[in-house]
This record gives sequence, structure tokens and C-alpha cells, in this order.
Amino acid sequence: MNIYYRAIGFSTVKSLHQQNRLIKDALSNPDRRATATLSLNKSLFQIDRFYNKEEAFGISVLGEMDSDGDCLTEYAFPYVKPAFYPFEDEIPVEKIYDRDAYYGVIDNVTLCIIFFMQNVAEITQCSWHDRLPKRNQVCLSGLSVSARVLLPLERSMEEIQQDEDKKFREMLDIRRARTGDPYVLDRMMDKEMRLKDSLDRRVMHEDIMSIVNTSIIPHTLQGDIYDIIGNIVHIEMHENQLTNERIYLLDVQSLYYMIRIAINEKDLEGEPLVGRRFRGVTWLQGLLVLDRP
Repeated sequence: MNIYYRAIGFSTVKSLHQQNRLIKDALSNPDRRATATLSLNKSLFQIDRFYNKEEAFGISVLGEMDSDGDCLTEYAFPYVKPAFYPFEDEIPVEKIYDRDAYYGVIDNVTLCIIFFMQNVAEITQCSWHDRLPKRNQVCLSGLSVSARVLLPLERSMEEIQQDEDKKFREMLDIRRARTGDPYVLDRMMDKEMRLKDSLDRRVMHEDIMSIVNTSIIPHTLQGDIYDIIGNIVHIEMHENQLTNERIYLLDVQSLYYMIRIAINEKDLEGEPLVGRRFRGVTWLQGLLVLDRP
């Protein structure tokens, strides 16, 4: 049972029976279809059903279809479409071993970020034609069912600019470290150790939220669930057309990434405003920007 349906307005969906009713609704009222070749006599289908007028979020249903047209539903998942803030990087795409699904992996040397891929059919089709590029453009989004709004850190314009310059230098170091540059690797590891020592000292007499501005930390052993802290840069309010539940879409900048996060209004503690910070447990998703063959 996927608990993140409530993030897009289905807070009453708490059983597999209720989840199956949503899947049947999506199959009966599809808004978008995509297919991909799995073998000579078997295809993958992906059907999306939108639940607001702006097509910002919905449910995606995946399954297999044989040469006779017989279909078997495999699984479904809720999603929110990312805002178009693509970043380009070498992002490995790994197939999940027990189903037709994929993880994307961002390797920042000192932090590995894993996210669930939304456009499964497109990725499968590109893989079938052996046209999946090694360097990709990705847009990130996420679903949260528990979060709160934090006040911003008090920083001067000079400190904000220094932070942006620091991020730029860190991204350059990450790219050099991936090439195996031993000097950069040692410098990054040493920096991480000094940062950890500094945090360990400061948390003894300071609130951690007054020290850390943004972060992406694994929340569980399941690789694509994270505790995200980030700055809110854009806010939208949408309504689920089926349930009339109100959904916040927050564009959150965390570390080097912009993430559009959907959360049910009833699950967000505090009033979100641009400039404030978001902190919440988030299922991280991604959309691979592809030219389908």
C-alpha cells in the first residue's frame, strides 16, 4: 500500500481495496498513454490519470500487454509533475529487479541521491533501442505526507552570495572528483570531516535548524525516501477534482537542486511563504528528459 496517495488529495485511501478503485478509475478514464517494447510479443503500457485541471498531479498505472491485446496491471503510483528546472549530469538509470520500474542515481561523491523515475515507458523504450544517454537532463519532484514550515536563517545578501559561490565551486569539485582526481577527493573528504566535527560541537548549544540551511538526508533504508530541508521559492495551491482536498505545490531549493514537492494542506504544519523553509519526509521522484525514438 502506497501511503503517498494522500499527498495528492486521497487522504481517505488507506486500504488496497480503495487503491484498486483508483487504479480502475485511471484505466477507465486515461488522460495520457505510453507504450514500450519489452520483447517481440510483449509490451509495457503506462496510463496516467490527472486529478486537477492543470494536470499537475495524478496516478500512473503500469502493466504488460501481450500480442493478443490481453493486459495485466502490474502496479501504480501517485506522482506530481516537476517544475521545469532541469539539471544535466551523468545520472545512471538502474532497473528495479522485481518490476518494470527504474531508479535514477545522483552521485555527489560524499552523498548518493536515489529517486524513483516517473516516465517508465519512455525509459524502457529508449533502453530497448539502446539510446539511453549517459549524460541526462532530469527534473526532480517529490511527495510528502508530513512536513512543517521553518523560519529562514538570518543571512545578509553578502552571505547569500557567498553561499551561491560556494555551491558553484562544490559542483566543480564533484565533477573533478568523479574523474578520480585524488587531490580533490582528499580535499572533499577532509572538508566533510571538518564540517561534521563543527556540527557536533555546535549542536551541543545551538538548535540544528539554526545551523543547517538546506539538506537532503536518507530517512529510511528505502533509498528514495529523504528528510529534505530547503528554501521555498514558489508556492501554488491546487485542488483534487475528485476529493476537493487542497494540495500545496512547493518549489523547494535544497543543496544544488530545485524540487517541486506536493503535500496535502492538512499535512503541512505552518504557513508556507516564499523565503521560509520546508522540512519534511519526502518520496523523491524524477522525470528524465528524453527524445523518444
